[in-house]
Amino acid sequence: MSKESRAEASVRGVRFAQDRSRETLRRIVEAAEEVFAEHGYDRTTAAKIISRAGIGHGTFWLYFRNKDDLLRYMLQDMIGEFESFGWFRDDEPEGPSVRSLEEVEGIIRGVMEIFARYSNIHPLIVRASLDSEDFRQALEEFNQPFVSIVERKLREHLEKGLCGDLDPEVTAQIIVTMLEYTNLQWLSGGLRADRDVLIHDLSVIIHHTLNH
Repeated sequence: MSKESRAEASVRGVRFAQDRSRETLRRIVEAAEEVFAEHGYDRTTAAKIISRAGIGHGTFWLYFRNKDDLLRYMLQDMIGEFESFGWFRDDEPEGPSVRSLEEVEGIIRGVMEIFARYSNIHPLIVRASLDSEDFRQALEEFNQPFVSIVERKLREHLEKGLCGDLDPEVTAQIIVTMLEYTNLQWLSGGLRADRDVLIHDLSVIIHHTLNH
């Protein structure tokens, strides 16, 4: 075999290994989503995920140390979707415009759509945060960009006289908590409402707070 042929074969081998690695990771994550949804965070074990994924125990440990490590990975996947919004990133200092109700509603709709796509993951993160200091900090870090954006807008609008006399830091945390737990209640069926109506009503509340 020529030197060029050996090089090509080596490249194909690397690509094959990478494809197999991605496929194994996909199987683990999909199995985890199913098992977490069926058994909840507390009663899920790595063994159940491994069995559902149809892989060996050793293969699982190559990717994750335990179910907590796997859940953190799944949270990062969700954060990656939020980072597709320019206003979510730190390199967008101005943040989004929230002067009109339509602008606020567009932001809330985008957030709710991602929450809906990760409806099996986000509630688990919240549940885990009640029992684990690490996950509590992870949830705070996840929420912090939202809190910072709302707080920045409140301070900006207070300076311009566009909203009432509120504590920006506390009010921002209240708004983000309201958005997060309203979404959890809606996804769990505890809050019965049409999604478009829910998004509109949330937007009205937040727009009114920021602009009056």
